[in-house]
Amino acid sequence: MPLPATLHAPKFLQLEQMELRALLNQCRDPLCVHLFLLIVSQADFATGELHTNWDRLIELCTPPQPERGRRMPPPTLRQVRRAVDWLIAADLVRRNAGANEAQGVLRLYVRKRKKPVREKARPRA
Repeated sequence: MPLPATLHAPKFLQLEQMELRALLNQCRDPLCVHLFLLIVSQADFATGELHTNWDRLIELCTPPQPERGRRMPPPTLRQVRRAVDWLIAADLVRRNAGANEAQGVLRLYVRKRKKPVREKARPRA
């Protein structure tokens, strides 16, 4: 049995209006929203790059085991790939399929979250 998925959530995450509009008006799919939030929260804030694989994305989208009863089924590879394709079509996520296949890794890119620090203007003497 695989180990449960662990996430290290950031203290703060900001989404742009364009991203919310695309998620809520264009995609309208819970799996797309879930995947986008996972990708954004796990990607490097300075570069917007996430190194992962399809199995890891499926694991992170699998509902936890309830206290009683049966676990809900995880999304299939086809569902996850479809959701990532929708995110790419909505211009929320980018990937280079050729380079990913050649390297055997899934690299997804989102908008950078870390803004450059502006220096404060010094008071004139």
